Amino acid sequence: MDQNVKSQANVIFRQLYKGLIFLFFAGLQIDFRFLVGFSTIGMLVIALSYYRLNTGRWWNKSFLNLFTMGCFLYFTIQTIAFLFTRNIESGMFIFQTNLGLIALPVGIFYSDLVNRENWGSLMKSYTLILLFTTTIAFGHAFYLYFQTGSADVFFYHPLVSIYSGHAIQFSILVFIGILFLIEEFNRLTYLKSRKWIIILLIYFSIFLFLLTSKLIITMYFLYIIYLAMFTKKLSANRSYRFMAMATIVTILVLFMFTNSPLRRRMMDDVEGNFALIKQDRFKPGDYFNGVQFRLISWRFVYEILNENHRWLLGVSPGDARDLLDKKYRELNMYTGDSTGKSKGYLIYHTHNQFLQALLETGLPGLAAFIFICAGMIQLAANSGDRSLIVLTILLLCYCFSDAVLKTQYGIILFIFFPLFLYKSCQNPESKNQWS
Repeated sequence: MDQNVKSQANVIFRQLYKGLIFLFFAGLQIDFRFLVGFSTIGMLVIALSYYRLNTGRWWNKSFLNLFTMGCFLYFTIQTIAFLFTRNIESGMFIFQTNLGLIALPVGIFYSDLVNRENWGSLMKSYTLILLFTTTIAFGHAFYLYFQTGSADVFFYHPLVSIYSGHAIQFSILVFIGILFLIEEFNRLTYLKSRKWIIILLIYFSIFLFLLTSKLIITMYFLYIIYLAMFTKKLSANRSYRFMAMATIVTILVLFMFTNSPLRRRMMDDVEGNFALIKQDRFKPGDYFNGVQFRLISWRFVYEILNENHRWLLGVSPGDARDLLDKKYRELNMYTGDSTGKSKGYLIYHTHNQFLQALLETGLPGLAAFIFICAGMIQLAANSGDRSLIVLTILLLCYCFSDAVLKTQYGIILFIFFPLFLYKSCQNPESKNQWS
């Protein structure tokens, strides 16, 4: 191919890819699934075509690592299990969702379209979109407040009800933006004003606190404490460090010793009656806090696998929810009201990805998911990137409180962003990339 034509084609590919990343970020934050799906497919096609154009071949052997192989293995096991499911409709929906395990690694990791040189500009776009979407969420919350008079609309799921309504997952998106701003504070490569970085950090931190995710807020505080005590990231001035620590402690005291939603949620978990989960039967009015429900999920998975003799192969992705629903009904848990508007616990999965993998695909599925986790740890260790290491710790902890691979949103958080942050450590057109 003529070099001028090839150069022009590369420019077009890079511009199209950048536009698709922008659409991907926007669709993700406003929960517009069609836009996310469209941009994901577009990124996959362009990544493959770009690599083919620059190397003359389709296969990129450097694409394979522990993480990407784990994704392919988990997808393969889930697909094989789908062939044996009884609930075809549910299984087909899960299969479509699982396609992200293949499309996202190829779209983001197959070529060098994301690299050290352009990663920051892409994250700048991400942060600006996040500023826009959080501002809209605040506006919507104020509208609801004037309609209802309830301050609850400013906290937890209601704050992002205009989008996904999933406060924990949106908290992770906000936290990723905060990680970028913290790193940008010293280098000033893509955002030139420390004043505006501080303003954005304060703004996103407030939004993060209002979402009241205990896990993400805990990780946020631990990371800030680490930066203040053991690095010069925030300031080389010792008095500033102590001032930062005092501010953190003050905020923590305000949240923990006032009647804040965060304190109420934490006390709800602490004050629960854990003997309740051992009962043979419940009442529909029995309330299970977050910790109780996750513990009872362990019990249910154990009982289902024992009763069906399916420890080795699992009960299949399509049938797992049906068997969980059967358990909820058998034990007389709340399954909705007479109007049908509420389905109670019938819409709940195990809220633990390790348990979910074991329930659906047995020991091979659990092993494949652990493979993915090990690959993520390897990527973080190899990169040496502080933001990726922190995000990896957060995502692995999150797996114990939610079945992250059960939704498109969760797959993106768990698969896309670790690879995206890892690419920030790679130079464009490195020898390894085109070998």
